[in-house]
Amino acid sequence: MRNLLIITFYWKSEKSVAKMRWINLSLELRKLKYKVYVLTFGDENKIFEDNGIIIIQRKIIKPFNFLYRSKNKNLSRGVIDSSQNLFLKFLYWSRVNFFYPDARFLQSNNLIQFLTKFIDENNINTIISSSPPHSIHKVVLKLKKTKRFKWILDFRDPYLNWDILLSMNPTFISKWIHSSFQKYFLKSSDYVTVTNSNLKKEFSKIINKEKIKLIHNGSNINSSSYKPKKFIISYFGLINKFRNPKVFIDVIDDLLTENNEIKEKFEFHIYGNIQPSTIKYLKLKKNLIESLKIKTFISFKKLQNRFDSSSVLLLLLNNNQNQNTTPYKIFDYLVSERPILTLCDFKNPDVEYFLKKYKRNKSFSYNDRKGIKDFIISTFNSFNKGKLKNIKCDYSDLRYDRLAKKYRDIIES
Repeated sequence: MRNLLIITFYWKSEKSVAKMRWINLSLELRKLKYKVYVLTFGDENKIFEDNGIIIIQRKIIKPFNFLYRSKNKNLSRGVIDSSQNLFLKFLYWSRVNFFYPDARFLQSNNLIQFLTKFIDENNINTIISSSPPHSIHKVVLKLKKTKRFKWILDFRDPYLNWDILLSMNPTFISKWIHSSFQKYFLKSSDYVTVTNSNLKKEFSKIINKEKIKLIHNGSNINSSSYKPKKFIISYFGLINKFRNPKVFIDVIDDLLTENNEIKEKFEFHIYGNIQPSTIKYLKLKKNLIESLKIKTFISFKKLQNRFDSSSVLLLLLNNNQNQNTTPYKIFDYLVSERPILTLCDFKNPDVEYFLKKYKRNKSFSYNDRKGIKDFIISTFNSFNKGKLKNIKCDYSDLRYDRLAKKYRDIIES
């Protein structure tokens, strides 16, 4: 049995979808006869076991923690609103221009000392560091200078060319510093895993592409027979300035005004954090607001029921040219076997591939009022006639047991 250490910031937080990749992969790697240790961070130092995985929690210094406890919690959730005040814009600017690689935590000598001893005592052969936050990699980089182990660098999201980072307005000097960190991380690791093919192309300009492996996210959602009594369109995730479905909202409100049959049976459910400007806009829609249900948080255990009750799942892609991410939710959407309404203005090859492969290749521009309206009416008519069925495909490639075997191949190489 080989010993494997995974370092990830997101593990404790119930509200973070970022933790789902490595919770599921860890469980599957354990089934493949690896002894899995997970280093994560919290308010105290402790070690405990969870489903056969050894969790090592270490206390760290979080420079921006005072902000996360304040009313500006959106700062830590990715809810970047185009209508933000100057103070919030200054906070974002400070984060990207004064903290490298990021402001999630400051590296501690105590942490390095602890890990140095831990690696020796537990015969750790491989370390996987998953980001963001990219400050995770600084810890492993320091360990790599004195210890021998295989380092797999996992980018769930991009680093330098990430729309969230770029929206914080880094200066030229700041971009250069971030670029230097990115290059140093990539060149110092043994392997790099990414979740999007465009990101793989970006990194291939810096290091040999043979060193980079594409391992997308997956899902542990199960499908169920379709039996909803209401016609429900559900959206899971952020609504921010990169994903603002204003025209979609207008179309829904118009349909509810024009069609009493749809109005009687329709509901729009949103599960996630929404930028304030979109909430204000929704409140102006008198017909839609009566059919709207918003929950900023839903536990992962309850996700299954929400998928089961949905007639259509809304997928919003970032409305800019940086299509180097693949939304985590797309894999849950696909395996739920529900129809998907996708809004996008720029091509995302990975998303297009998955939607086409699994028979959901209907997508529309954010401003395509007619296309969106026709899709909703057509799907509602199928629902009304009892003909809205599950979309059956072989989803085995999207399951974490299959994805864990790809990591096994890297570890054993």
